[in-house]
Amino acid sequence: MRIVAIVLGLLVAAAMAGPAPAQQTDNMLGLAYSTFLDRPGWERFDIAKVEADSQAKLADAGAAGRMSPIEKALVYVDAMEPPLGKSRTLLRYGQVGAVSFIEVDRYNLGASEVPHVAWRFNFEPAGEVAAQLKNALRREIPADEATATDCLIAECLENKASTEGSFAWKAGEAPQGGWAPAYAKAAESGHAVSAFAAAEMAVALNIAGVEGDKFVWRGPEQPEGMTDGSPFLFFLDDRGIPDEGRNDAIMGMIRLNDHALAEMWTRRMDDGATVGWQNAVVGRSGAP
Repeated sequence: MRIVAIVLGLLVAAAMAGPAPAQQTDNMLGLAYSTFLDRPGWERFDIAKVEADSQAKLADAGAAGRMSPIEKALVYVDAMEPPLGKSRTLLRYGQVGAVSFIEVDRYNLGASEVPHVAWRFNFEPAGEVAAQLKNALRREIPADEATATDCLIAECLENKASTEGSFAWKAGEAPQGGWAPAYAKAAESGHAVSAFAAAEMAVALNIAGVEGDKFVWRGPEQPEGMTDGSPFLFFLDDRGIPDEGRNDAIMGMIRLNDHALAEMWTRRMDDGATVGWQNAVVGRSGAP
């Protein structure tokens, strides 16, 4: 009853002291668009070209409508950039209402001359399509910036696994499977492509599910008070680091709307033949 009273009090106060919730959402959405898209140094890409260039990655156009914004962002980067044998990819996800704002930073840790790159994508649901691309931007990350940048828990260019000691990991079970993605889920090496690894991890975190033989994107719950599109869900994918044949990825959410838990993470370890799973949580300070 106390929680209900507090919520009712906040709603009454908002109605008396400020714009309607819908207007507030529109205002925050406009601010998020401006902050995310109107940035110097970013090249805007024609979304029709991005989608057309990605068609070769899609084996089932019908299933493409069920793809999550996270999967689409990763598939688009794979389609628009040269392949890498050793890379670290950091995806950051924020949202305002049903609109998602995703940045994907991909770092080249191999010997090739392929540049470090960053992509920004903006998606909205549209009818039967879970994530319709609305905007796409790209920039190259200068070498000095890449060297000085941390990818969540390690230096982005550090040639060692960045996930091993990141959290107090505990053994976990593989999430429910049984669906066929719109894209080829495995690379020639036998490892899952980034998009499929992220989709499985989304199921593990219960922000996606499996209904029959179909993947269903539910989306994360937007943290209270975080209404500007700032990222609160992260996906870190180490490929061939430190050694060829090992892929290690983590996905997690911060600022959970939970009285006891502040963060929730899952880890996926893929050697090309078997996949291991671990989970970790971070408690809220002062929680029992």
